Amino acid sequence: MEFGFVPETGDHAALGKRRYSVAARARASLNIGIGPAVFLTVIVLLCSCDSNFFGRESKEIAGGYHLTRADDPNRFVLTIPNESGGLIIDEIGWHEPFIIARASGSKYWRVINTAHAQHIRVSDSQLKSDPIYQSIQIKPVETAWKDLNRHKRLW
Repeated sequence: MEFGFVPETGDHAALGKRRYSVAARARASLNIGIGPAVFLTVIVLLCSCDSNFFGRESKEIAGGYHLTRADDPNRFVLTIPNESGGLIIDEIGWHEPFIIARASGSKYWRVINTAHAQHIRVSDSQLKSDPIYQSIQIKPVETAWKDLNRHKRLW
């Protein structure tokens, strides 16, 4: 189809071409306007869903400490602020300002005071004998993962 100059004659074929070229131009300009709107809509929908398309899934506990899904979807990593790696854990619990976690295969617990960025290692007997730590509910990491909200930290 031609979109150029149509000579003015009494020829109905030329008049039909002229009408079609105007209609084609209108449709083309309409399609250009719809494309960006569709693109923006898709981006907004992707950003609002719960999946993470650009990296590993991660949920913040508090103070920059995150629970992150490892490459193996059944394993989770406790990462510290501003670090990409961390500790693969089996069990975890928290109560402001403490996070308590046990690494896979370890007999010791990692106790993190998020208010002071302090990390200490305690034994099972120390964990059970300290009244502060006794009040913190420890759960399997899969359960803890479900309890966390991707968009909201706990404290």
